Amino acid sequence: MTLNRLENDILSIVADEPNGVTTERICKKLRMTPQELGTPFESLKARNLVLGFAGLWLSMTGFEVGSKRFLDALDRMHTASPLIEGFAADAVASTAELSWSGKALDRIVARLSEDGKTRTTPHGIRVKSASLVLTPRQSALLARVLEVLESAPVDTPTPHQIAQILGVPRQAIEEILRLGVSGGSVVQLADVVFYTPSQLSKLRTQTDALFGPRPFTVAELRDALGTTRKYSAPLHAFLSLEPSGD
Repeated sequence: MTLNRLENDILSIVADEPNGVTTERICKKLRMTPQELGTPFESLKARNLVLGFAGLWLSMTGFEVGSKRFLDALDRMHTASPLIEGFAADAVASTAELSWSGKALDRIVARLSEDGKTRTTPHGIRVKSASLVLTPRQSALLARVLEVLESAPVDTPTPHQIAQILGVPRQAIEEILRLGVSGGSVVQLADVVFYTPSQLSKLRTQTDALFGPRPFTVAELRDALGTTRKYSAPLHAFLSLEPSGD
């Protein structure tokens, strides 16, 4: 792999620094403008020699080292506060003693999520493998809610209906569903449409058997499952099927 002078200069500045180096700093060191360095940056990215996150540049090694520090810090925060659903990304970066911030941090977190390392909750980020710790009362209620959801393979009850079935206030059901989504035991496909991962796995197997590899529409899925668009539309989107034809 042959690199030109500018590409080598950029790599030498970025080095393996886990905090990364900004475009501004690189330009200042090389006494060049971002426009002048645009082609070398893109060439290095194309060859997977650097990663760019909203103007912050890291080598592959730097990103690996920084990511490990970030994930280790997040894991320590889970251990210290097991009842907390998620942590602010900037707080995690600070704990990891990384200077990542702003849009660059947002994009790094998005990359970690795409890589299956983290997941996002309404309250922040979590390590993908971390289990949400619930109180005994919450665990018992969640178990009852999962049982009610799984009693209806396709037309799962809404939070209001679950509350009526269990004789529990709706607010408590909405809260436990939110906790279930954060912990991975519940998947929310639409505003009031929830499934368990097991249900979705069975539905995927069922649709594969019904349609094989061919694409199908929301209407076809609705008719095949004997449901309504309320369920077939979010299921269609979740299963990454072809756009609806109706």
